Amino acid sequence: MKKILAIAIATAFAAPAFAATSNVDIYGNLHMSVDYLDNGNDSGTNVSSNASSIGFKGSEDLGGGLNAIWQVESQINGDAGSTGGAFNSQRDTFVGLSGGFGTMRLGYFDTPTKQLSRKLDLFNNKIGDSRNVLRSNATTGTGGNAWEERFNNGVRYDTPSFGGFTANVHYSTNFDSTGATATNNNDAYSVGANYANGPLFVGATYQRNNLATPAVPPVGFTGDETNMRLGAGFNMGDLKLVALYSKSEDQRGTNGADRDVWGVGAGYKLGNGEIKAQYYKASDEDGSVASTGAKMYAVGYDYNLSKRTQAYVAYSKTKNDSGAQFSAMGGGGHGDNLVSLAGQDPSAISLGMIHKF
Repeated sequence: MKKILAIAIATAFAAPAFAATSNVDIYGNLHMSVDYLDNGNDSGTNVSSNASSIGFKGSEDLGGGLNAIWQVESQINGDAGSTGGAFNSQRDTFVGLSGGFGTMRLGYFDTPTKQLSRKLDLFNNKIGDSRNVLRSNATTGTGGNAWEERFNNGVRYDTPSFGGFTANVHYSTNFDSTGATATNNNDAYSVGANYANGPLFVGATYQRNNLATPAVPPVGFTGDETNMRLGAGFNMGDLKLVALYSKSEDQRGTNGADRDVWGVGAGYKLGNGEIKAQYYKASDEDGSVASTGAKMYAVGYDYNLSKRTQAYVAYSKTKNDSGAQFSAMGGGGHGDNLVSLAGQDPSAISLGMIHKF
């Protein structure tokens, strides 16, 4: 009887100790806005949920400086209870190992290419998001390449920092989840290198997608497409400056379907707030319909109500050439969009709130 009682007491005390080693964190954000959208032909007001999410992550000390890491993250559809469900799409989800050698991960998560543009976008997940011109297909106004998508079936290695320098390699055996699972007939890779030291950040990436049997994005294309990016950011006291250059070749597997996109931005802190603006320009796509370029600009003001809660107002407008249909509102993480007609100049104004937990 005493032995049974001793085992029961030991088990009761051991269970909390075991749970503590799991080191599970719950995190996320709710990002909602009320927007007035105008695509040049139609207009309306709507409430939008913009990349709101909830996630669970943790690590386990395996000894010798080695840690097991994991994360499960899902997008929250905060503006419409039943449409797509409350948790309507998966976000960065992986399992891996980290230590003095760096970090290895397996799963579904952002590529170095996407991470570079997100780091330098002053309107990330808001109207005026740079993905309105980086991601969209000028002749449809919707997704036309995979530069801003996560890799399915991904494996990635990140080096430790060497005096501020880091590098990463991200490979997908089957990046759009179609095609034969036993062969790499639609694989992809994205590589990057970054330098961050004090106020300076510089980054470069290269990505190649094999579109042998593609699903979305893009639909119905074969061949290879490539993208190269260079970006930089610099902080001078309260002033922040950012710039990004992106060159895509053979988009959608079409030989000669090349496009350059570049953008600059600036933000200036005023107490708890920040005024900011950015400008992006997309060139005509070579070998495509004539006059498929566009210019997008965005201005806004963010005000931090606390360390975790922000209110903001933003305005964005895109001026399309006669054959282009780029958006000003929903090409990235912003939830709602009105697809413009060719040659129209869409615009949007947004009043929003973000709470991080």
